[in-house]
Amino acid sequence: VFASLILFSMMGVLVRVYLTRLFTYIGEPIYGLIWAQMVGCFIMGIATRTKGVLMRYSPALNLGVTTGLCGSITTFSSWQLLVFVQFFNTARHDHTRFKNFLGGMSVLVSTLACSMGALYLGQIIGCELRLLYDTKLLGGRPSSIRRGWIGWNEWRSVDLALGIVGILVIAASVIVIALARNTRSVSIALLFGCIGTLLRWRLASLNRGSKRVERLLPRFIADLPLGTFVANVIGSAVLAIVHVLQTGAVIQPSATSCYVLTAVADGFCGCLTTVSTFAAELSALESRRSMTYAVVSIVATQAFFILIAGIYFKTATIDYPVC
Repeated sequence: VFASLILFSMMGVLVRVYLTRLFTYIGEPIYGLIWAQMVGCFIMGIATRTKGVLMRYSPALNLGVTTGLCGSITTFSSWQLLVFVQFFNTARHDHTRFKNFLGGMSVLVSTLACSMGALYLGQIIGCELRLLYDTKLLGGRPSSIRRGWIGWNEWRSVDLALGIVGILVIAASVIVIALARNTRSVSIALLFGCIGTLLRWRLASLNRGSKRVERLLPRFIADLPLGTFVANVIGSAVLAIVHVLQTGAVIQPSATSCYVLTAVADGFCGCLTTVSTFAAELSALESRRSMTYAVVSIVATQAFFILIAGIYFKTATIDYPVC
């Protein structure tokens, strides 16, 4: 399981980073990160409708695709950072406050709409793929879902392959960090991303509900997927701190510290937070709880950005990132 999460997490980081770079250029019609969000949600939509097929081959494969790959391709924290940047006009554009508000809402609504649309499209295609698999390969019998932990005697070739490849990818990342200077920030991000993904996976246990937690929180929050909510809020708070540090507000960053800060933003924060799971949960909840979940998640993360970075950018003399 760990090897599967690590392997697919690294793949997700690479897809997100290079998709964003590919679609980021002068005169871009829409910001590049939205493409990564759509790709991750699209794959998540397919995976949610073909879970039985994936579980039939390997439960670790299903977990790797959904939690590892999709969760790492998409990122809630970077999305909310873009919203914050527009709301607070940190680039110091000659805008009115109303235009700043419009900019923030444009990033907020466009990402949410495109992500949900990609998820629904993936679910439609996933249903067709599941039907094709059941009719062509299983003779009409529905693919079963295997539950529970895998014992050592039950390991399949897929699980073993995932474990071996995961170890090799980690070793390759360490070598690249040591030797390839031009890709060092991405390589470090791969390792930080594994930590973020594993932490998000552990926090997902809160989604199943805990009576102790429910007693401590208001009812309207306790009924929500707390694991994803906590992961998104924590990751966004860490990214707000990183964003301030990248401006040289506290210390003057060196080349090495810039590598690390970028890696924390792209790796740890990017993988700890997720839009794909967030979108899947929104589609699964009934309408009132879904709207509550979306509003509470966005308001909470923006509150942390305002408390951590907003005050600084309103008083700072440096208005551009050093890193």
